[in-house]
Amino acid sequence: MNPTDKGIRKALGSSPQLRLPSNFTYRTLQRIEEEQRRREHAQEKWLFVAMVATCCLMVGGLVFAGCWFYGESLKEGLRHTTAWLQLLLNNGFTLPLLLSLPLLWVFNQVLKRKFEGT
Repeated sequence: MNPTDKGIRKALGSSPQLRLPSNFTYRTLQRIEEEQRRREHAQEKWLFVAMVATCCLMVGGLVFAGCWFYGESLKEGLRHTTAWLQLLLNNGFTLPLLLSLPLLWVFNQVLKRKFEGT
């Protein structure tokens, strides 16, 4: 045994003994699990962003392809729909009805949520 080994052993022997808390392993594993959860959450967030971007690109591509291939027939259909919509809006009763029904539906949903909890 060389003298450096003896010196190291002597230094270790004279140093105060460090005592770890009794729940050291539990707390260490808990920290490791928390770090894993943070990383998984970050990965899930980026995956969600990528999924939304992909869906937007796919819908945009679908709209572009539909306009490219069926543009003329869509324009003709829109002309017929516009004429039908103008007929409905010329009637004085239809416009307030079309505006009030969505507002009443939203009001109904808000009241349902409020009173279901009580």
